[in-house]
Amino acid sequence: MTISSGDTTLSARILGGVGEGPRPAIVLFNGFPAGPNIPRIATDLQAAGYTVLLPQYRGTGSSGGAISLRHSREDGAAAVNWLKQDAASGVDPTEIGVLGVSYGGWVALQTAAADHSVRCAVVLVPADMGVIGARWGSDASYRTAWKTDLDAVAADPASTRFGPDGVDGFMNAITLESGTSGLAQRAADLADRPIFVAGGRHDPAAPFADHYVPLVEALRAAKAPFTALEFDGGHNPSEASAAAQSFIERSCFAD
Repeated sequence: MTISSGDTTLSARILGGVGEGPRPAIVLFNGFPAGPNIPRIATDLQAAGYTVLLPQYRGTGSSGGAISLRHSREDGAAAVNWLKQDAASGVDPTEIGVLGVSYGGWVALQTAAADHSVRCAVVLVPADMGVIGARWGSDASYRTAWKTDLDAVAADPASTRFGPDGVDGFMNAITLESGTSGLAQRAADLADRPIFVAGGRHDPAAPFADHYVPLVEALRAAKAPFTALEFDGGHNPSEASAAAQSFIERSCFAD
């Protein structure tokens, strides 16, 4: 299926929740780049009665356009709005939550912070793009290592498209936005809903002390009703998937 976002369309998959009548829904934002894969937690949630929408970000896979932080924020809003407005989705428009993994964790929290109708946010090994952008601007070796990886991704335009300024333009824009795109800065906007955050203590991609700890501390300071899970692993969301599903079933749509 497709979803309009900005001046283009996103490719997406929808897994209809098992059960009769309008279903509660979860928008699941994958890591970067979000390919067509369907993670195990999506099918587990579907079996438990939740409809799951899996959009591909602009500039990835068969979605149109180019990827950027601004576009990904818009894509998150577009996915939630599609579920609210499309009667054919079979979703209860008052019962929509978001779930994100890695880069998708950043997208999920940004989406929820901007839309207070989103009932809950669940993030597994979130990659804080504000933290990453700030380090790109201050640590040349860190930026070079990332650029090497992103250049390899850009070599396959069927996977990811970075726009006319390429990888350097993508990275420069994130560095310029780093002062306003951090997740901890959105904690007050998330304090009115249940939040679940899981992080691996030995995460090499989104280091625990830089990505997980500041977010948890900010949610605590904002008095958000959050649950935090630390696990003794790396950048592996499967280690927290069961706990995330349990949280959704207990907390996301409780009246």
